[in-house]
Amino acid sequence: MEVVDLTIEVSPSTRVFPGSPQPSFIRWSTFGVHGYDSEVMHMSTHTGTHMDAPSHFAPGRASIDQLPAARLVSSAVLVRVPKGADETIGIDDMMGEEIREGDAVVFATGWEKHEGNDYMTRNPGLAQDAARYLVGKKVNAVGIDGPSIDPGFDEKFTAHNILLPAGVVAVENLCNLGMITSKRFTLVAAPLKLSGASGSPVRALALL
Repeated sequence: MEVVDLTIEVSPSTRVFPGSPQPSFIRWSTFGVHGYDSEVMHMSTHTGTHMDAPSHFAPGRASIDQLPAARLVSSAVLVRVPKGADETIGIDDMMGEEIREGDAVVFATGWEKHEGNDYMTRNPGLAQDAARYLVGKKVNAVGIDGPSIDPGFDEKFTAHNILLPAGVVAVENLCNLGMITSKRFTLVAAPLKLSGASGSPVRALALL
């Protein structure tokens, strides 16, 4: 079995959604003084490669700690749809793809390699019809190699407001999708079990 790490590294320089805090790590103890090293972290629960729980856009729905463990491991289908700034993923981009109930649908747009300052504001994302199509398919999760399942220009967060209330979780800021050599794989996206939280950073892995 081959394992591909789909997770970006979290550091003080990690790109974050405008208005969110930059991650910081504060030395809490040192080996020389205390006999062990430890750190305190300060960051949004939606930092780096992370999962949005339904409660992120649907108060009263499942928070990240309430997701059954079985939902964190999915049969996944990789949809390669190269997209540029402000472009959307529509139903036509998924035609011919075998999307099954319970799948994670992972979109490889190429945006993970974008280096501009507009990474967080002009990213590609799902069009409304695509989000509704995936809800109709009863998928488990939607993943993307950008900061959001919504295109950066969509201030109404249309895809979030369709998918999350329907119970479909989102996994954002994936990377290394070019290293996946098969159409189907197993996606492991394991968030921290944070009580009542709307999301969590994850270690996302593709099992080939």
